[in-house]
Amino acid sequence: MKVKNNMNKLTFFIASLLLTCFTQAAFAMEDTLIMHNGSKVIGEVVNIKSFMVSFKYKNETSVQELSHYAIEKIHFGSGRVQTLTEKVTINGEEDWEKVTILEDKEQSAGLKRKGEISARTRFLNLHSAYSGNIKVAENLKREAAKQKCPFLLISFERATVYNGLIKSWGAIQEIKRAFCYQY
Repeated sequence: MKVKNNMNKLTFFIASLLLTCFTQAAFAMEDTLIMHNGSKVIGEVVNIKSFMVSFKYKNETSVQELSHYAIEKIHFGSGRVQTLTEKVTINGEEDWEKVTILEDKEQSAGLKRKGEISARTRFLNLHSAYSGNIKVAENLKREAAKQKCPFLLISFERATVYNGLIKSWGAIQEIKRAFCYQY
């Protein structure tokens, strides 16, 4: 009787130990965000949208968001790996075509603002409204590439039409300012 009672206690102890291990293993499944700047964020991915990843830091309840541009890949607790974006490396002005103009401020979440730049067409120029816009965007990208920034966010843009001048060529001055971002 005593041996049977000890066996029941041992069985109960082993079952409790296994249950505890399995429960901890289930809760230990964490997601890891691998950032382009080399850092890692450990937590739980809540949602993946078009340009944003929503997540919670480990042991926190508030939801944070990061741009896809800041994240290289996500290692999910299940073992699955999802690559989000390739790192854009800018070595100088010759890489200006690699610079991306962000469409929304949210897309800069997780990136570091380096500074502000501006570009414009001259008062009198040989550009139409369209070609002036293209030229100013190119000049912004070239300046960002000089600063080794792969991302721009337009903060101000204005097209001024000068009355009394011909309204197609040279009568429109494009002015833009943008924030430069790095990883």
